[in-house]
This record gives sequence, C-alpha cells and structure tokens, in this order.
Amino acid sequence: LQLDSSKCGFGHFYYALTPQIPGVLPIWEALGEKHRKFHQFGADVIQAINSGSYAHAEQIYREAENYSRVLLDDLQQIYNYAMSS
Repeated sequence: LQLDSSKCGFGHFYYALTPQIPGVLPIWEALGEKHRKFHQFGADVIQAINSGSYAHAEQIYREAENYSRVLLDDLQQIYNYAMSS
C-alpha cells in the first residue's frame, strides 16, 4: 500500500504533466488534493488496524471506496472534455 501520493503510479503521471486543454486544467488541479486525501485513507486504515480498531478500519475503507468514485468521476470528466475538444 503506497501512502505517498507522489510515488504511486498515478502520482508519477499527475506530477509529471500539466494538461494544455484550458477546460481540463481546473479539474486536474483540484484532483491533486483529492488524490492526496485518498492516500490518507490508507494511512488512517493502517493506524486503525495497528491500534486494534478493526471496525473503524472497515469504516475508513468504505469511505475510501466511496471517495474513489469522486476521483473516477473527475477522471471521466477530464476524458469527456478532452474527447469533445
């Protein structure tokens, strides 16, 4: 589990480029903080497990799963915008 958002596969991609399509740029820039938050879920789950709070770890997992849909929606918006430009 990679906890550093700049070291995961998407992080390498995200920090290596800046989209040139003006309509995509605000979505892309907002994605950075959302991506960091997503990785924080992993750190929080590990902390909960290490402290024996398994129910809390499961709750965080569910939050992360739901939050991943927000990230996927943003990526879908970027894709749709790029395809229509």
